[in-house]
Amino acid sequence: MMELETFFTVPEQTRLLIFAVLLGIPLGFCFDILRTLRVLISHGRLATALEDIVFLLLWGISLLCFSTVLARGELRGYYAMGSALGFLLYRCTLGCVTVPLLRRIFGAVGCFLRWLTAPLFHGIVRICGGLKENFGHFAKLSGKASFFSHLPLIGDGKMLYNKTDRSEQEAARRWQRQNRRKKNNHAGSSGSSAGQQ
Repeated sequence: MMELETFFTVPEQTRLLIFAVLLGIPLGFCFDILRTLRVLISHGRLATALEDIVFLLLWGISLLCFSTVLARGELRGYYAMGSALGFLLYRCTLGCVTVPLLRRIFGAVGCFLRWLTAPLFHGIVRICGGLKENFGHFAKLSGKASFFSHLPLIGDGKMLYNKTDRSEQEAARRWQRQNRRKKNNHAGSSGSSAGQQ
């Protein structure tokens, strides 16, 4: 009966280490994409932390897939060290060229998308401007909506969806009567003063 090997030979370990170093190169490229997005789009601390967490999860998943596919499912520490070494080698060599290149590519794509969507935005601005001219008085009225908020919607208190306390309705009617009296008194006093002149 043949026993399963639970260890890797030296050539297999060397091969796995080289593959782990090569795994660090695409991980470095993914990190450069995130760096470029941080430069082009302003990020807060929370968004940056979330991006870093996502990148570390991607790194962990890639190591898990690496060990499953190439190393019989055995996870060893030198896979992580090899991928970190590949990541650093990429950052020190190709990474110096990749970030400026990605900036130019993303900038060109952004300019193209702005040019492509400019007519749509101009149309939306024109429509909104026309709506503001035609319906702007509604915005003024909506600012005074709180002035009428205490009034009941309908006079019939028996309606289920307008079931209110009678005291609130009475208070609203009293308030209306007081305002009418004030207006009448104000109009009467201004009329009498005009008559005296």
